[in-house]
Amino acid sequence: MYERCIRPYLPWLGPEPVRTVSCLYTNTRGSRFVIDRHPEHERVVLVSACSGHGFKHSPAIGEAVAQLVRDGSTDVDLSPFTLPE
Repeated sequence: MYERCIRPYLPWLGPEPVRTVSCLYTNTRGSRFVIDRHPEHERVVLVSACSGHGFKHSPAIGEAVAQLVRDGSTDVDLSPFTLPE
């Protein structure tokens, strides 16, 4: 992979890493997203699109949350992501 994908474009990078680090990420109970208003502070929106797979959904989540913050509602149904009772 290095020879084919990296070396032609970044020839100054060597094939061996200088160091490696484990990637830690948060995980919600049930491994699901949480997107909801704070129960005690209406102007605070909690967004935890984590659980390891949130990155690929970040454009859609960002758009929905921006709309929620800007307009007070969103075209996207965020009810599956509300805080647990």
